[in-house]
Amino acid sequence: MKKQANIKYKKTLIILFVLMIPFFFHTTSYANQNSVNTLVFEGCDFHYKGDLTQAIDKFHAALKLDPDNQYALNQAGIIYTKKKEYKKAFNTFLKVSKIDEKNTYALLWLGIIYLVNEDMNNAYNKFNKIISIDPSNADAYYFIGSIYNFRHNTAMAIKYLKKARDADSLEADTHFRLAKAFHNVDMTANAMLEYQKTLAINKNYTKAINQVGWIYYNQNNIDKAIIQWKKTLKINNRDRNAVLNIAKAYNKLAFQEFKKNHINNAKKYWSKTLKINPGNKAAKYYLKKYKK
Repeated sequence: MKKQANIKYKKTLIILFVLMIPFFFHTTSYANQNSVNTLVFEGCDFHYKGDLTQAIDKFHAALKLDPDNQYALNQAGIIYTKKKEYKKAFNTFLKVSKIDEKNTYALLWLGIIYLVNEDMNNAYNKFNKIISIDPSNADAYYFIGSIYNFRHNTAMAIKYLKKARDADSLEADTHFRLAKAFHNVDMTANAMLEYQKTLAINKNYTKAINQVGWIYYNQNNIDKAIIQWKKTLKINNRDRNAVLNIAKAYNKLAFQEFKKNHINNAKKYWSKTLKINPGNKAAKYYLKKYKK
């Protein structure tokens, strides 16, 4: 009886062990995935803090456990891009797109790296593929618009930048690019509207402020133009474009006074020119000439 009891006990243990096998495998898989998630989280934290070396180490560790983890691969690709290791970045994003050909994030960065390498045709194809997957992808429309802008095809640039704006109206860059496209074909009212939308999103967008200044300048509203460029200098006192623009404006006002034979008024503007731009040759010449 004792022998039969032992046999029965052993059989019970075997049955229990067999029943527990799925649980052991599930626990191991869960623990492995939990480790991957922890490593990815730590990598993102280091990335946010600007420690790219520690961040890439964490993503590499996560990828050793889960080689096809698309999120970890994409994050590693971004870090390679920031470090200007474009070949590594490209290969990393390419791996993601092979795992999932509809991963628009990886496709976007493949397109951007093509742009970095001045391969416009392949970049265009990647962005176009994104649109076929996600017709509301503002980034893809934006970059296609930029490519057309680069190729001086203003009509197509406007078309795609409008699509980008409509897809994501909260992106300041999109409004600025569209404004520039309008500006290039002298559609100044449309350009002004888009510059204003840019500044409504980001009031410190100095490129937009400077362009508004040029619209005023070309309308011969020079005082308003100067006000715009001075706004830029309050945000960034090293903005060379704003400095040169203000100097040009003061010189224009000086010559307007000079033509009226208002020499003292002209001298005041030339003095202002030198105050903002001490090396300005025209202002130096005329102040020296009319010193007395």
